[in-house]
Amino acid sequence: MFAALSRFIRLSPAASLLLASLAFPCAPASTAEIAVSGGAMPKPALIESEQLASLPAHEITTATPWTGSARFSGPRFTDVLTQLGARGSKVSLIAIDDYKVDLSMADIERYQPILALSMNGERLPPRGRGPFWLMFPFDNHPELQNDAWYFRAIWQIDRIRVEP
Repeated sequence: MFAALSRFIRLSPAASLLLASLAFPCAPASTAEIAVSGGAMPKPALIESEQLASLPAHEITTATPWTGSARFSGPRFTDVLTQLGARGSKVSLIAIDDYKVDLSMADIERYQPILALSMNGERLPPRGRGPFWLMFPFDNHPELQNDAWYFRAIWQIDRIRVEP
């Protein structure tokens, strides 16, 4: 419809897109959520961004290959798992693009990563690395400052699976 209209009144392609966006505004953003399964949970659960934001927030100031030094804030990942009653020896985190990271519970407890909801005081946008980014305190642990660990800092998390 807008393509035909733009030929009729001679709008540029950019103007046509602008007109279409005004006619069909985006739906309001819904709550972001993560599906969680396994780990002695009686059934799969969803945890929403509001639930995560209600947990005690912790900050990690650290450098990453993607951001330089930045301040990340969110609940400890161990607190998230405890809130859900998820127990196991291994955790798989899966992003919306199906990128997957496996972590041992021992490493999670040792390094205390957070499920970052914000960076430098700004919420992580879904089209960036948000709304959920697992962040490690890289600067506090020299043994984490390598690609093997940087690539475990998974973003756009939408699924968590806890293994026995």
